[in-house]
Amino acid sequence: MIKFFGHIREKLLSKNKISNYLLYAIGEIALVMIGILLALQVNNWNESRKLISLKDNYLERLINDVKNDTTTINYVVSEIEKNQISINTLIKTLNSESDHTALDSIITNFFRRGWIISEFTPSTITYTDLSQTGNMKILWNPELTEDIIEYYGYISDIEKSNITNKTWITPLDIAVAKLTSAFELDPNTRQLFSHKSKPEALKNIQDNHELIERNAAGHYWINTSLSDNLIALKSVSIQLLKTIHNERELIH
Repeated sequence: MIKFFGHIREKLLSKNKISNYLLYAIGEIALVMIGILLALQVNNWNESRKLISLKDNYLERLINDVKNDTTTINYVVSEIEKNQISINTLIKTLNSESDHTALDSIITNFFRRGWIISEFTPSTITYTDLSQTGNMKILWNPELTEDIIEYYGYISDIEKSNITNKTWITPLDIAVAKLTSAFELDPNTRQLFSHKSKPEALKNIQDNHELIERNAAGHYWINTSLSDNLIALKSVSIQLLKTIHNERELIH
């Protein structure tokens, strides 16, 4: 092709057709420029498609993460409800005339469930990826970005709240462990104290019922706090999923 154009230029020059040569040269330059512009346009289009594909991949991953969080929320809230029942039952039993036989199974269930501090472990891999790589900017939609930041900001607040709650309940847990027969009756450690009298251990719990009640009430409060926060987070997740789905519809 280069030889072909060169041959035309030589032919025009040999015939002293300068004006025609200039027109031809201008046309050749124009064709080259058009070719360059088309190449740039194609390259820009390809880059744009890559960004759209990457964005869609992130949105799909976010949807999966939030749905996984919702499943986890439902499970944790369900477990908390069971824990609360064990705490309620224990406090009622400690303040009744029930015999040690009834207290045995109830205190065991409390140490198995009510004494546990539930945890919520969110799926944050995609959000961390977006934040650390700077790819949050490819989402382009300010409303979507705000909803994402709000959702994961709420998760961060929940985690901080749970850490605070653990900190203030720990002294009460230590007091119960040191001053009562908790380890003798806890399902995880009772086999270590098989040489000790269970009736005496149960009597010790009854004698220290005020400390046990305050400890149980503290765990009840923590459970309520986490459950309420997770239910609120679930509402935030519904809005986030709606925004993400709307955004995906625009790019498909």
